[in-house]
Amino acid sequence: MATAPLPARDVPAAGTPAAPDRTVPVLLVSLALLGIGMGVYLLALGQLLYQLTGSPRAFALALTLQGAAAVCVLPFSGPLVDALDSRHVHTACSLVRAVTVAGLAVTGATRPPGAVVLIGAGVVLLAFVDNVQRAALFKYTAWHVDPARRARLNALINVAVQVGALTGMALLGLLLLVTSLAGALLADTAVALAVAFLVRSLPAAAPEPRAPAAGVLRTALPLALRDWRAMFHRHRGDLTVLGVIVLCAADFVFQSCVSTLVVPLVAEHYGGRGQYVSLLEAVFALGMIASSLFTRHTQRAALLPLWCALQGAAAVTLGLSAAPAVHLAALFAAGFANLSALTWLLTHLQERAGDGEKAKMASLRMLSIGLATTVLMPLVGHFAALSLTAGFLSTASVMLAFTALAAVTTARRRPPAAKPARELPPPALPRSSR
Repeated sequence: MATAPLPARDVPAAGTPAAPDRTVPVLLVSLALLGIGMGVYLLALGQLLYQLTGSPRAFALALTLQGAAAVCVLPFSGPLVDALDSRHVHTACSLVRAVTVAGLAVTGATRPPGAVVLIGAGVVLLAFVDNVQRAALFKYTAWHVDPARRARLNALINVAVQVGALTGMALLGLLLLVTSLAGALLADTAVALAVAFLVRSLPAAAPEPRAPAAGVLRTALPLALRDWRAMFHRHRGDLTVLGVIVLCAADFVFQSCVSTLVVPLVAEHYGGRGQYVSLLEAVFALGMIASSLFTRHTQRAALLPLWCALQGAAAVTLGLSAAPAVHLAALFAAGFANLSALTWLLTHLQERAGDGEKAKMASLRMLSIGLATTVLMPLVGHFAALSLTAGFLSTASVMLAFTALAAVTTARRRPPAAKPARELPPPALPRSSR
């Protein structure tokens, strides 16, 4: 989705004090709240499915459905959001999320026949909503955040989300002292409503350009095909970019594996107490936050294979050890390595993307994550159903493959190419497909 140049800002009249710009603070607060909701939702959902089925395979399947839904919606979310006001889309997504999670809470409390199927349907709907919401956030920041503040906002987004997720995990541990998993899910509902209120109150510095809504569905597929064709033509033969795109899935697959396996880990070694699920996930998030403080030292291409290998080693340790101190150390190291790799991959991909293809490269990255989750999580879920150790060893095997790919990719790495003298002109599209 190409981003048009930023509009000129309205200049206040002489002598009129400028109103403080609260866009960045409100966005960061809303992202932190989203992180809190996701921290509660993922942990509570994983434990609820484990209670309903007695197997970690159900949560792995839920994550697989989530990845498949993301693959389906990502090529078309851009044209949809282009046709609408980004704040309205973001607000609507938060409201739909609140209603859907409330439905999951009711399903978890009443446990009707087919409860697992109903939860799976809710997970798919949430995957659609979350990805459309990300596209709306991208459009809003492109049009309403000053360029000078945008880089600072991007640097703080990950910290806000991780601090929110850490808070959500801790909050779930407290909620489980006084309520059930179904009741805890209602906390995510409350958070989604708060996010809707905050985003709806965001200022709009200028009206957004919007494509005619009537042509959105008709032109979505041609637009997507044009974008992918231009992208692949520009980077044809560049195996480094292809390797980085594939590697972008590694960290998210590992996070999904940790979320899947931490519940049976607690069931086997900690008596199944939900507070320990929150504690172990919180330690993983703390490792990620710690990594964000040392990016000056961790962001080197030569270290990428090390970060992938360290996550694989942590999985082996978790699968073979029964010592709580070892579990905590392994999860902290895994979180540190996870974010270190993720940050380098994202930054390098942004450098490789041309001026007019930043959003398309981001979509390709998310498609890679969705495809890898869809393919690999059933494999990990299968082995996790056999035994906890087998689940962690299968995770380690996946990370070993990513480590080998990281070694090859960084060995072939070249500096970002200069702007090409001639690029493939995109085919003409109807004016309504903007």
